[in-house]
Amino acid sequence: MSDFEIFDAGDAEFVRRGRKASIDQKLVEALSKLPKGKAMALKSLGQNPTAPTFSNDKARIASQIRTACKLAGVKDFSILWSPAGVPQVLRK
Repeated sequence: MSDFEIFDAGDAEFVRRGRKASIDQKLVEALSKLPKGKAMALKSLGQNPTAPTFSNDKARIASQIRTACKLAGVKDFSILWSPAGVPQVLRK
């Protein structure tokens, strides 16, 4: 018996990754009103840039922002971080 088994792809069993995201509806509404060529500072999502977990915090917050943009119908955008640790969404 082997540790590796080949089988039909349709027979694969899987579980969803992670937990279901809970995105603030106010953020979605605010992003939906962001006009092209403008930027929005998301001050309530700011993080301490000197914290040892800043890289992980940035990744987590950026994921929330990407999901909120998707829900708001915002397609062409960038997420930039200020030196103070505040995420900013730039709509192109």
